Amino acid sequence: MRIAAISAAALLATAALAGCSSSDEPEAVGGMTECTMDALAGPADEAAKALGADNAYALDGVDCSDGWAVTSGTLGAEGSDMGAPTTFIFQAEGQFWIPKTQDQVCGTPNADEPDAVPADAEIPADLYTAGCLT
Repeated sequence: MRIAAISAAALLATAALAGCSSSDEPEAVGGMTECTMDALAGPADEAAKALGADNAYALDGVDCSDGWAVTSGTLGAEGSDMGAPTTFIFQAEGQFWIPKTQDQVCGTPNADEPDAVPADAEIPADLYTAGCLT
């Protein structure tokens, strides 16, 4: 009988705590990511490897805005001194940087104003040139 009383009390406490949530938005599990070269080095290297298993990416810089990042660096074969300037676009989701392609986030360019940020672009306007026009 004593075990039943303890179990009932625990069940009531759990139900009371479940009702305490005041936010409709889910919390990010594990925190939020940071927009730093260290935080983006791994995702950028993974993005390079997704283009070819022997690829290496020498990260030179990161530009960030409103949960988005554009990395700049040199993409080349692993162990090679040669490569091509390359940018990768990422969107923050909780503690992760999710790679995005230009097709996914840069919108539909206007032929009359090729440098203008399209109305349907998802990437922030201040990252559009770095992420979409390179």
